[in-house]
Amino acid sequence: MIKLIDQSSLEAAKAYCLGDPFGCRILAAMLAYGTDKPFALFWAQYEGDSPIGEITAVISRLDTAMTVCAKGAYDKEELDCFIQANMGYTGALRPAREGETANGLVMRLARRKNVVSASDAEINPEISDVYAVMEECAGTGFEVPRFDDFYSDMIYRKKAKTVLSAIVRAEGMPVACGAVHLSPGTALLTICACVPEQRGKGYASKVVNALLERCADRDVYLMCMPSLHDFYAKYGFLTVGGFIY
Repeated sequence: MIKLIDQSSLEAAKAYCLGDPFGCRILAAMLAYGTDKPFALFWAQYEGDSPIGEITAVISRLDTAMTVCAKGAYDKEELDCFIQANMGYTGALRPAREGETANGLVMRLARRKNVVSASDAEINPEISDVYAVMEECAGTGFEVPRFDDFYSDMIYRKKAKTVLSAIVRAEGMPVACGAVHLSPGTALLTICACVPEQRGKGYASKVVNALLERCADRDVYLMCMPSLHDFYAKYGFLTVGGFIY
């Protein structure tokens, strides 16, 4: 069965999400928003028909984005029906199953390579500077949210210390940005962007290395399209799975 997470099930749900990239995405939001916001909803799937059983999946919905953390055996049919009932055919971000063709790659940092000096990267800069870089990347396969939504979300996460961001400037202007979501023991790289006319100059590498330096005590994951595999592989990321969206 699938049931909304409340205070009685919160700690078990948090524990389930630990050490997993999808779980990091969910847990970072859960720690930032809590379980009492109408736009941030969290559910747990339980083995059998009782909410006192073992958790087999955790699901989040933040506004119109749904994420699934599902490890091991879980009720796939129930989960798929739940996703369709809540999201229609938009779907949810979830791990690819055996035999499925994944939409993208899940990669994990195995060992750091290609270290570029990141001393000039600014950590946790003004949110507007991060967004300025993202805006410059609109139309290049980079999805840019509305500013108000992005700003509000970053404020919540910064207060809860579940996000870390960075930018690099050229001639005073922000030209590359990145961000990671943080949960205990795990980090998920969620943003890496460089304005098109400044690509190939090492700015994105500085951002990535600045964030990796500050996540040295965590397992670091990312999710990307297959076309970006080589870009992240040069930092020491290896493919460990796939995602469906």
